[in-house]
Amino acid sequence: MKRYLIVWLACSVISGTAFSQNENIGFGFRAGASISKLDGPSELGPIGETLEEYTMAGGFHIGAAVIYKFTDLVGMKAELVYSQRGTKYEYNGPSYYVLGRGNLLNTTIFGNRIQTLDISNTFLDIPVLAYYKIGKFEICGGVNTGILLASTAGGSTNFTGTSSLGTPIAPFLVGLNHNYKKDEAGGASTKTIAVNIDGRPYEVPETVMAYYEFTAKDKNQYKTIDFGLVVGAAFYINEGLYFSARYNHGLSDADVNTYDVSLQSLNLNNSFQYRDDDNRNRSWQFSVGFSF
Repeated sequence: MKRYLIVWLACSVISGTAFSQNENIGFGFRAGASISKLDGPSELGPIGETLEEYTMAGGFHIGAAVIYKFTDLVGMKAELVYSQRGTKYEYNGPSYYVLGRGNLLNTTIFGNRIQTLDISNTFLDIPVLAYYKIGKFEICGGVNTGILLASTAGGSTNFTGTSSLGTPIAPFLVGLNHNYKKDEAGGASTKTIAVNIDGRPYEVPETVMAYYEFTAKDKNQYKTIDFGLVVGAAFYINEGLYFSARYNHGLSDADVNTYDVSLQSLNLNNSFQYRDDDNRNRSWQFSVGFSF
């Protein structure tokens, strides 16, 4: 983050020097809290029940703006905003788990999975907006381009089931520690837990990384560029200080379908069943700002 702040400060100094004599040019700063989620279809269970749920996650944002005033009421602004957007994810339903992955003696068990993830994606947002002032109120709208800087998640998988012989399997818990930009295929902790299947122990990692289930990685889970539409409103306490609320409606699929697989079932040869979900970012920002 430091290098982006240094670039921003340098640009601010250069812009301030170049435009200090132009009364139509203004500047602004804002910061505050964010709530966001991924919005997409859920995998459906055997009787049509919803197995997946995305809910809101909290975050923050901070940024600066360059403002061009056509008149006292109408203008344009371009911003550079460090912004957290994420979601809380839960899968709860029928599923499978591969024990002894990577070994010739691996086995696949079936049962029920409860999987939770707190996903945090950090963006450098570049919204370009038109605004119109009505008394102390200002309304704005435009487009946003987000550049993904970091992408992480943490959570767990809780699995219960039976063996192919119908023997109950003691429930086991696997931690999830994902860094979607840095993790490699098959990554997991060296510490393991033993899961006993019909008298045979299988070693399962205590914690698995983002691409543990995959034999190769050629892309990251989440796309680098995210496009969206932005609308918002602000209330000015005085000529400079204001409170604002904005909504960012993502237009592009946020994740890569290479890793979009069914958690409910496998193909007959135990290979993944791939899905083609379209998951989009939805976020709100509540800010305190100052313009001059």
